[in-house]
Parts: sequence; structure tokens; C-alpha cells
Amino acid sequence: MNKQLKIRPFRGIIYNEKKVGELAKATAPPYDVISAIDQESYYALHPYNIIRIILGKEYPGDNDKENKYIRARRFFREWLSAGILKKEKNRAIYVYEKEYRLEGKIEKRRGFLALMRLEEFSSGVILPHEETLPKPGTDRLRLLKSCRANFSPIFSLYSDPSYLIEQYLEIKEPISEIIDANEVKHKLGRIEDESIIRQICRAMESKRLFLADGHHRYLTALRFRDEERKRLSQLKNGRDFVMMYFLNMETDAVSILPVHRLIGNLEPGELSALKSKMKDFFQIKKLPLPSAPSKIQGESIVKELQKEKKNPIFGMYWGEDRYYLLSLNREGRLSLSLKESTVLQGSSPTHKRPKVLPDTELEPSNEVSTVILDKILKKILKKDKLEKGKEIDFVKDEAEALDLVKKEKYQLVFFLRAFSLKQVKEVCFSGKKLPPKSTYFYPKPLSGLVIRDLDEEIYGKPL
Repeated sequence: MNKQLKIRPFRGIIYNEKKVGELAKATAPPYDVISAIDQESYYALHPYNIIRIILGKEYPGDNDKENKYIRARRFFREWLSAGILKKEKNRAIYVYEKEYRLEGKIEKRRGFLALMRLEEFSSGVILPHEETLPKPGTDRLRLLKSCRANFSPIFSLYSDPSYLIEQYLEIKEPISEIIDANEVKHKLGRIEDESIIRQICRAMESKRLFLADGHHRYLTALRFRDEERKRLSQLKNGRDFVMMYFLNMETDAVSILPVHRLIGNLEPGELSALKSKMKDFFQIKKLPLPSAPSKIQGESIVKELQKEKKNPIFGMYWGEDRYYLLSLNREGRLSLSLKESTVLQGSSPTHKRPKVLPDTELEPSNEVSTVILDKILKKILKKDKLEKGKEIDFVKDEAEALDLVKKEKYQLVFFLRAFSLKQVKEVCFSGKKLPPKSTYFYPKPLSGLVIRDLDEEIYGKPL
């Protein structure tokens, strides 16, 4: 018997606007897209900014009794006691609308926040699409254990071609309206009507979820649940549920941005090998970099990538006034053991020659750009993996990537094209996973907009 997706309403914890003032100054993006510079900015923005909880500062004197996780718990509990944060009176499903501009167009999407009963990926109820890195998982587990709360919703996609659930997602009286630093408008409402909540919960039971963003946090929630099961004879509260943002993937406003790869801290011999051996895998086209600010330079590289019909295609920059377009050649395909269909020509065994069919005949899952780049880097550098933050890093902003290479903080950058939603779905259904940081679903749900207390009782039935 297939497992059903179980969702539940909950009593959210929200900021008290009367005490906080402008909510945009108290919220922040998810922890994993916040740089060290951004962290300082959010700290300075407001004394009650959620950054102090989701990504607190570390100090030289930190130890087991005083550290960023303990400080996060202290902030959380103190803000609740002082009324900076307040728990809602009634259980609700929260409607979450975002409006944003992308590539000159205004997009609007409306999903909802609720609790989801945790399921293993093997259940088929929820499917991941990319691998995770080890360090963030440990960090998120320590924060979860210390605070016992969800501060950022996990982002999932479901399929509802008939838009049955959308009819219930109205915001009659907004709880909050925020315009963030990227000029994204966030609007939050609540559904407290028991009959509507029941309809949504039932409609979601047959759905399968694609995990768009928050893989580390989902795995952390599973691990925390399992540890609590061992510690307690029975889970009497919500430790087997997690706060989730649900979005219908059939809407047009599912935006996936590319995540570019910065490479650094390579030895001179490694860097020389990387540069010289690119021709063994790629056809290389050299193009001049415009004499302009990094933002315009980045835009020109992206435009060239979009012009090219070849798949996969990469941009590469290692300084100076030029960059390169890389398209995988036949030797590269054979070296990476990508599937190529062949037919025999001639009737005699001595005349057997493989005929390489067009790129469209290649197996789609093997054409995934991040997988190909990952394999090539490992082959050339002879390393099983590159260390994040040292040898490799990930950025979505092209201008930032260019500047980091120009300032010699990294040695080169590979620019990628964005994945389509269709490609992500194919990966999920195939049972495979993309390398870490392959996709950037935009815009991210805000941290601190709604918080969920893990110690709140979750009832077995919707209502």
C-alpha cells in the first residue's frame, strides 16, 4: 500500500509588528544563501533580525556551554517572552504569495505553508533532486536540537494541473506584506476555516512532492525524528512533522536560476593541467569580454550561453579581457562514457564502423551540465571531491563570480545555464541525484516570516 502525504495546520509564531516595526528588517533569506558580508549586514539591520538565530556569529571564546546554538535558543526564548515574537491563537494553513521581476517580466506565485509528516525518500512521497554537503547537515542538526523550532520552511513542488487547491488560496486580510532587498514582494495570509483546511489536507494526500530547496534541513528533520524515537517511547508531539512551503509546479512562476562554479586554491601544476586539458573534452570558442562593469560583462556571458543551441555548454573565465565558451566534443563524450547509439555499416565484419548519431540520441540524464562538469574536474584534477569554500564554491550572481576571480580570491569560474523544471523532474523520477548546488529556485521563502515550534502538539486528524 502506497503511503499518503499527510499535511496539517499549525499555530505559527510570527513577529509582533508593533514591537519590531518594519518586518523587512527582521527577516532574512535561508541560511545557505547568506554570505559572511550579508551576515554582517543583517546583524546591523535590526536588533531582532532572525539572522541571530539561523546563522549566528562565532566568537573566539565559544565552548560547549556558550556558542552560537545556545545563543540562538536564548534569543528565541527571550524574544517570545518579551512579545517580540508571538504565537498565533488558532491553527492555520498559511497562504504565501510572492511577486518578483525576472528577465524583464513580473511573475507572481501563490503557495501555502503547512506541516508535513516526515517520510523517507524511499517511500516515494517526497523525492530529492540533488546531493547534499556534510557540514551544513551537522550545523542544522545542532541548531534544531538547541531551539526545537523550524525558522525557515522547506520548499517543495507538487503537481495539480486542475488547480483545485489554488481556489482555496486567498489572502483576504494579509498578516504581513514585505518587500525584501531583491525587491521581491512577500505577502502572508492565513486560512483558519476548518472545512477549507480539511479540503486542502485531503486534496494533498495523493500528491507526490519534489524537494526544490532545503535538502539539508529535510534530512536534518529526519535524523532528529529518528533520534527522538530512540529517546522516547512515543512521539507525543510534532517531531515527526516539518514546516513546508508547497507550490504547484504547474504554475508558470517556477523560476530556476543557474548556480556557477568558482574554482580556487589549486596548485600551479593543477591549474595548468586544468587549463590545458579543457581541449581534450571541449570545443573551445574564445570571446572578448566587454570593457564594462562586471554586471554588464556577466549579462553578456549569459546572453552568449543562451544563444548557443548546443547542450551542454559552459562559459569559462580565468581573468584578463576574454572568456571562453565550452561545448562537449565527441572525445569528451567517449571519455565520460556518455551513451552513444551506434549502427553497423556494411555486411562484412571487417567493415564494422560505429556511426555516431546526433546529440538528441544521447541519454538525457547523462547530458546534465553539473554532472558533466563534476566528472571532468575530477578526471583532470584526480580528486574524488573538491572542498567547498576552498577549492570550489557556488554563486548565482555572474557579476559576483567575475569580481571574485578578478580579485584573485578564486582562480577561475565556470558559468552554467539554468536547468528546466522538466530536467529536474526527470532526475527525480529516475532515482538519481544532481551534484550539490545544481539549482537555485527563485525567490526563496523568507526565514522568520512564520516560525514553527516543534513542541506543539500535532493531532492525528486534520481537525
